[in-house]
Amino acid sequence: MQHLLGKARQIGQWAAALPRAVRAVAGPGVRTYLAPLPEGYPAKRIRIDLSIPRLPHHASFEFSEHVADASGLPTDRVLAVSIGRFAISEDLGRSWHVTNFPESPSARIVHVKNLNSEELLVQTVDESASAKGELVDLSVVSTAGEILAHHPKMSVRWHGCRSVGLADGTLMFAEYPQNKDRQWISRVFRSRNAGRSWDVVFRQTGAEVRHFHFLQPRPGARGEWWLTSGDHPHECRIWVSKDDGDTWVDLTAWAPDRIEIGGQILRGDMFRLTDLAWESDSIVWATDDSLQQVRNGIPGARVFRSPYADKLQPREVGRGNWHFRSLVDIGSCYLLLSQGNPKGCTSRDDRAGVYLAPKVPLLDTQGLVHLFDIETYFPLRTRFTASRASRAAKDGAFFTFRGRADVFVLGHRILKWCVGFE
Repeated sequence: MQHLLGKARQIGQWAAALPRAVRAVAGPGVRTYLAPLPEGYPAKRIRIDLSIPRLPHHASFEFSEHVADASGLPTDRVLAVSIGRFAISEDLGRSWHVTNFPESPSARIVHVKNLNSEELLVQTVDESASAKGELVDLSVVSTAGEILAHHPKMSVRWHGCRSVGLADGTLMFAEYPQNKDRQWISRVFRSRNAGRSWDVVFRQTGAEVRHFHFLQPRPGARGEWWLTSGDHPHECRIWVSKDDGDTWVDLTAWAPDRIEIGGQILRGDMFRLTDLAWESDSIVWATDDSLQQVRNGIPGARVFRSPYADKLQPREVGRGNWHFRSLVDIGSCYLLLSQGNPKGCTSRDDRAGVYLAPKVPLLDTQGLVHLFDIETYFPLRTRFTASRASRAAKDGAFFTFRGRADVFVLGHRILKWCVGFE
């Protein structure tokens, strides 16, 4: 009882310290943020409603994927995972159908990737496995729960929903070995028959890179895929393939150990990223690193924009406090979502952050606006989205993973975001 009372007091203390200038409760189970926008934006403020979808409560579900169509546009289908089961929503999270995983009721489903209307690619690990470096089983499963193909202990898991992709019949994913396993060779796997068979099309030893962070096809560019790695400065690279993975070109091979940008001296970890967006003739990314070793500047995670060329030429758009993990297209702007302090959230400054950046730079206006920070109800390390988020919003709605104590005290580890401008 004393333990529970202590937890209750702790929750009350954290709630009393929450920022009230941007927050109002819109109703049961919904948290609303209203944040003003600087002059030059087409709206005076942004409104964001956060809620946890009403999934069945006999299991704890996690967000896995918000499915996009062949052109890269978001659909109404959303996927969530749990131990021994997965859930599918066909109406943007308003209702869900739960299917038991047929191979083993104790298997923890790590990731699910949508293949088509009837099939899913599923990574599973035995619930007793404790380390992220454990080999996982890879299966193709029908939405009704039938095993269509099974590859036991084929690889380690991929990092998040940006580390696996499907385009024009080519399916690829990139491995994410745990940090301490420096002997592992990180690989990119490719299938051209919907996951029935696989081959390795790219690999890097542990001495070259620690693991891969991002692997996605570029929408509208047939055969083009982008791949990134981390974590130390010399390990942070960006590759491009224009032949569905047969060959790869390193766009960061030119970069020296120290790079000068806008009078600041940065290292190779400026290319450390877990999310990236393509524009007509440029790319935008945010660093999965707070760049503490910057010289002639202020440390902090950066947002960069660069012309799309064989040699990237980054220009700083803005900066945040902590590592950025997800970048979501909401129409005329991007929402950028960071994690919290890697050492734990013990103060207001340690929280995960939500930022806004316009797609088209606005004259005499901030390139990156800090909207608000995410409440965390216990002093825990929070990855917040853990690099799992929708690629883009559908009618203002998108989804992310959430840490156990982020935004709400209890509930599934999935957030629905509803965004509007006023």
